[in-house]
Amino acid sequence: MAGDIIYADIKTDGAFSLGNSSSLQKSVSFNSSTAHKSCPSKDWRLHGGKCYWVAEANKSWHESKNDCAMKNSHLMVIRDFIDMSFLWKHLNTGVFYWIGLTIPPGGESWTWVDNNPFDSHLFSIEEKWRTRSMKCAQVSQIR
Repeated sequence: MAGDIIYADIKTDGAFSLGNSSSLQKSVSFNSSTAHKSCPSKDWRLHGGKCYWVAEANKSWHESKNDCAMKNSHLMVIRDFIDMSFLWKHLNTGVFYWIGLTIPPGGESWTWVDNNPFDSHLFSIEEKWRTRSMKCAQVSQIR
């Protein structure tokens, strides 16, 4: 095993609906426990020294987070241009992907699943989908 491992969740129908979002998402995963030059299996993609997994199953954000944990990884945390470049290079345009960004219960600010704060200088967040019951993030490449 090698590289850091990343996981993301993908929405396949191209249209977002809060009512059925839990059944329409897939994922992208990250594992930081490995730091070499290869990934656990051919299903993982090595990029910038990290291993990324793009899930094919439709899952909710919480199901994706748990799936990542089962793979010894976590939902993708975007730290720098290398992480962003994986998204733009390997993920489909017009498809939504769950990432490891959430507002914790009782919290007011966005936090990554690894407990680091969100850096708004890297990219901005559109708040229109934020509700009391849904405080998680997805990313989509728009061209």
